[in-house]
Amino acid sequence: MAMRSWSNQSPPFYAQCVSCGSVVYPPGGTYGPRIQQYLQLVILHTGHAEIHIDGQIHHLLPGHVALLHPGHQEEFIFCKEAETWHRWIDVLPQSISNRGEQMLDHLPFAIPLSDAMNQLTDLLYALSHSPGANKKDAHIGALGVSALLLYIAESQQKGAACATHPSFLSVKAEIHENYAKPLTLKTLAQIANVSPEYLIRLFRQYEQITPMRYLWKVRVHRAVELLRNTGLSLAEIAEQTGFQTSYHLSRLVKEHMDATPTEIRRASWRGTLYE
Repeated sequence: MAMRSWSNQSPPFYAQCVSCGSVVYPPGGTYGPRIQQYLQLVILHTGHAEIHIDGQIHHLLPGHVALLHPGHQEEFIFCKEAETWHRWIDVLPQSISNRGEQMLDHLPFAIPLSDAMNQLTDLLYALSHSPGANKKDAHIGALGVSALLLYIAESQQKGAACATHPSFLSVKAEIHENYAKPLTLKTLAQIANVSPEYLIRLFRQYEQITPMRYLWKVRVHRAVELLRNTGLSLAEIAEQTGFQTSYHLSRLVKEHMDATPTEIRRASWRGTLYE
């Protein structure tokens, strides 16, 4: 199904304020119960979450993003065996048109996390945590609305996502959940119960890269997140993201981002970004 364009229509909603955050829960962590106050996107990177909404249980898997609606009671129960890392985008609407309400009412609970949504969250997180940023800033509000519009547009493609080969989806989830572990092509193929050659063909079909290049891409993105938002040393970041040495980390970050880890960290302190 093609994405709907809103270029010739007024936006279905405007944001009063937008915030973005990131947290890692220890094994067995919980949060709530609480009443949801916002339209909230929950982006799950590692671990998993069982979310109770008005008594109904929903499961959120790594590599997926969920949309939570205001006014509902929620409780989060996180993975007991490993840490759960997720980010969130809170959007407090200033106004929602009837068209906007209809769009939001018919969305799925969760969809696969796309590179576009991940990059948009990176940008929103960096800007909202830059010096002098305010959650009522117009550009931050626009990015929050863009994240919601992207969720709506990608939800329209859910039928196509459901047709995606399950072996590809299982390996992609494994990579997002266990990227810090010493994964190999053989190991990933065994998880998917396919041959390494067939797994390569699947990833070339859906991601245009091999499984191992996808793995290193995920590791680099997580390393850059830690560079921007923590004071961990390169050696500590390398250990947490699956790199054997800090030199290997620096080389791949430079290759993917066209900037060194030091340049990325200093840019984050100044409130600027390398994309």
